[in-house]
Amino acid sequence: MLLILLKLIKWVSLPALLVASPFSQYAARYEFLVDVVISLAAIASVPWAIRSRDYFWAAGFVGIAVVFSPLLLVLKIFLLMGLACAVMAAALLATFPAFLRSK
Repeated sequence: MLLILLKLIKWVSLPALLVASPFSQYAARYEFLVDVVISLAAIASVPWAIRSRDYFWAAGFVGIAVVFSPLLLVLKIFLLMGLACAVMAAALLATFPAFLRSK
């Protein structure tokens, strides 16, 4: 029963965030608060997705957290650039031992 509940939460969480997020602008006075809640929900879901080795879901949650964060657009761009550099560095470090073994 618990396994079914966890699977249901998994398949409902990302679509629910995607469906609810465009309506944050209609909250008028509470738009900032709604954006913070959406971002925090996405950030809270990232470690769960990584622990269960669902990296596609984790990337989706990170994307939602960055897009709907209350940061300025310039900060979001630099945050995404830094994240891309970190992923690239991790990929290079992961392939480096294999490169050394091939020589």
